[in-house]
Amino acid sequence: MNFETSIRQCLLIFLSICYFVLPEISNAQSEWTESECIRYAIEHNLRIQNKKLDTKIANTDIIAAYGNFLPSISTVSVLGKQFGHSIDPLTNQYTSESFLENTIGLNISLPVFEGFSRIDKLLFYKMNKKINVLSSKVEENNLAFEVLEAFYRYSFDKEMHKLAVEQRKLSEYYCRQMMEYADLGIRSLSDLQEVKARLQSDVYQETVKSNNCNLSLLTLKELMNIKETDTLSIVITESRMDITDSLLNLNELYSISELTLPEYNIMNMKEKASRKLWSMAKRVFYPSIRLEFNLNTGYYNTAKNKFGDIIPYREQLNNNMNRYIGICISLPIFNGLSRLENIRKEELRLQQVQNENEQQRLSLYKQIHNTYLSFQSALKECQLAKEQLRADSITWKESEEKWREGMISMFELLEKRNQYMRSKAEIIRTQLQYSLQKRVIRFYQEGTFM
Repeated sequence: MNFETSIRQCLLIFLSICYFVLPEISNAQSEWTESECIRYAIEHNLRIQNKKLDTKIANTDIIAAYGNFLPSISTVSVLGKQFGHSIDPLTNQYTSESFLENTIGLNISLPVFEGFSRIDKLLFYKMNKKINVLSSKVEENNLAFEVLEAFYRYSFDKEMHKLAVEQRKLSEYYCRQMMEYADLGIRSLSDLQEVKARLQSDVYQETVKSNNCNLSLLTLKELMNIKETDTLSIVITESRMDITDSLLNLNELYSISELTLPEYNIMNMKEKASRKLWSMAKRVFYPSIRLEFNLNTGYYNTAKNKFGDIIPYREQLNNNMNRYIGICISLPIFNGLSRLENIRKEELRLQQVQNENEQQRLSLYKQIHNTYLSFQSALKECQLAKEQLRADSITWKESEEKWREGMISMFELLEKRNQYMRSKAEIIRTQLQYSLQKRVIRFYQEGTFM
């Protein structure tokens, strides 16, 4: 009996531990920070995976460019039968007899000089690979920013929903109080109807905030490539307000971003690549030099020995072996105006790239400037919102005391309550705005959101 009792006690303790501990472990595992959401979204985004494939394709171009420095080797074997009036390859005289011939050849060509075009192509493909790598990084940063915005939007909507629930519960409390006061004849029925009307409005707002929360969560899941049915719980990494943030200099921030952001490196690489294409277009006027080596032999059924028998196949191949070693120099003289026009086109494309880069620099400066102003504004608004909340909290508590004493109406009390709730909402908005803009500022300083 005592043994059974001890087993039941141990089982009860085990179930209690599972009941209280396991939910905490589950919640800890299911709560995602903004950095974890960004990392997951990048790892599961198909556009970024395609960008990485573009980099691998560019790497194959580099390998092929290295192959252009190697010699080209080819073999040729021809088997056929001559009919009618043709030249006998043994006597070099015309003959009317048909005969069988088989020629075999080995050709080796080694490019020595082609106006540095092969070197230019190799350098161009290397630049193209770097551009693809940097473009992949830009794509990751763009996705990270979208996820970060959706993350903070969902956090804001979730907090607004909590405030709506809190406001609705306060209205229910005031409604119960008013019903008791109305039954005692302390308050009028019109005040009771006012509270009921406000309660219904708060219930409606709670529903609206709940829908907004669900929609923002769905947006975040779509960016992270998570199924709608999967659960997702987030937690914000606390970002304490630092008074030294107000000392941040715009020019210093822009100078640092020029060194960290991949967009600036892409602009430089694009201009270098365009210059390289321009240089490659001018290489067509250079001569080309190639070394040639040919090895040829053949078999003919007209080749006979002194006994009138056809010479064996292998013996003919050895006897008819001939070799050729030479150098080929090609100098372009005139080929219409196509080469000149290609040079002109590449020069104009270079000017286009330079103009596009300048426009992008102006756009990036504007983005950095706007982020800097928004960050400074969020810092000041957050400080002022805290002071406003402190004042509205005191005013609301005083109004509750006055309302209980009958000094103010329910309408005035609800207005003070609503003002207090608006101040709390403003605190949440400014804090999240401050955290978001601080992450963006740090991105401009470090070049990545991770």
